[in-house]
Parts: sequence; C-alpha cells; structure tokens
Amino acid sequence: MRKTLLALLSLYTASSFSGDKFFANEEIQHQAPLAFALQEASHNFLLSSHKITLEHANKLITAINSDPQLVSAISRWKTLTFEQQTPYLKKVFKLEYASFGIEPPELIIDNTSYPGKTVFFDFDINNPSSGIVYLNPNKLSKMDKYAALAFLIHETRHSYQFQLSNSRLKSVLVIGYKNAFEVQKSSTAGTLSFSDFLTLLNEYEAFMFGNYVIGKLTNWKVDQSKLGTYASQFDKNGALKIDLLKLHKSTSNDSVLLQFNKLMKSQKEYLGR
Repeated sequence: MRKTLLALLSLYTASSFSGDKFFANEEIQHQAPLAFALQEASHNFLLSSHKITLEHANKLITAINSDPQLVSAISRWKTLTFEQQTPYLKKVFKLEYASFGIEPPELIIDNTSYPGKTVFFDFDINNPSSGIVYLNPNKLSKMDKYAALAFLIHETRHSYQFQLSNSRLKSVLVIGYKNAFEVQKSSTAGTLSFSDFLTLLNEYEAFMFGNYVIGKLTNWKVDQSKLGTYASQFDKNGALKIDLLKLHKSTSNDSVLLQFNKLMKSQKEYLGR
C-alpha cells in the first residue's frame, strides 16, 4: 500500500517546520484551491462541514457516554498507563466507525509496523479501501496522557473522509476531501508548511472533530495547543480559537489566508516556532 504524508506526527507538531515554513503560502494553496480551507473555492465546503462535523462528534460523544465503563475510564484517563488505556481505545475505535456507518479500517497498535511514526493513517488512492489506523505505544506513552485517545479519534475520522471521497456522491465534501488527499499523495516532505498541511480540508476537519470530542468529554480541560492549527482548536469555553467560516464571511476572499496568518502569529509564538 502506498504510504503518504498523512498523520506523520512531525507534521502535526510542526517539528519539521520553522521560520517562514510555519505560515500558509498562497502560491502553494492557489495550485489546489479545492484542497485548502483558506481558499475561496472551499467556502461551500466549510458551510457543509461545520454542521456535519458537530453532528457526527455529538453522535460519538453520546455513544461513549452510553458506556459507563468507558466514561469512568476517560474520567481517570491521566492515571492509566497506555496498556490500561488500550482496551478503551479499541472500544472508542469501534464506536466511532460504527457511528459513521463506514467500513471499519484496520487498527494496528504496535511499535514496529510503521517504524519512526507515532500515529498514521495509511491509504492508497489508486486502490481505495477503508485504510489503516496506526498507533505506536512506545512513542505515545511518552506524550500527553490524552494523546493516544485524541489521535485515535483523529485518524479514524480520516477513514470516514477517505471512504466518502471515494463514493459516487458529488457533494462539496466529497470533492474537498478527494482534492485534499490527492495533494497529500503528491506532496513530498517539506513541501507544505505547518499551516498549509493543517489547513488541508481533511486535516483541518479531522483535528476539529477530534478536538471537539475530547473537549466535550473533558469539559475543555485538555491542552489542544499542538493538535492542528488554532482553526481546529477550541478554547476553555468551547469556542473555536479561529473560526474559518466567520473569517470567510467577514473577510474579502482574496485576504482570508492573509488574515489567518496574522491570527496564527499567537500560535507560532506559543509553540516557539
């Protein structure tokens, strides 16, 4: 199966980008305007996705809250080792793909299947399937306690996006996700900046989905600062730090990316980039 850039943790956390590689680049995004959330061509995608993202997230939250053992585990998640978290991660995984009504992706939790990777969604555009969701226990156990849960939800969301992108539907979501996955497939490491990569429609939406679910389950107490850009993160009151839909509506289309970059200066400073 062809491996792509998707879900490399170094890209998620901007560890491979610095300086002018942090902000969004118009010259790059203009080449594939249907793939990026900052482009005028994706405004209709945002109009559709915001509603569906929250609907799907709330459905998953309801399913999780219907399982008392799972609720109890999440309430004491910080006290659990990765080994103790694993059976509950598998429960959330099943609840998530079931709530989407999709074919289940393969779930691999080991230290060797994808050497060097922390989390990963493996897909092949030329031979579409439900994909593979991968978690590396050794690497995740050294991170924030909620990292494994957050990334599991995020990577599984990619399977929904990828399966939808290969459907026969002609919606703006299908078109947007298809373009985003194609850009990831064709891009080489270092081509996309931190903000370019994370405003690809599939990354932007998957981080928003995962951050919303984790936020609601923990009363917005989990640090989301490294999980996507501020456009996919929520503050302690459950509001988006940067609301791209509002930005599109309130800003002339040719300056959405510019305004986004201005707002992203605070995240760049926070991350020390």
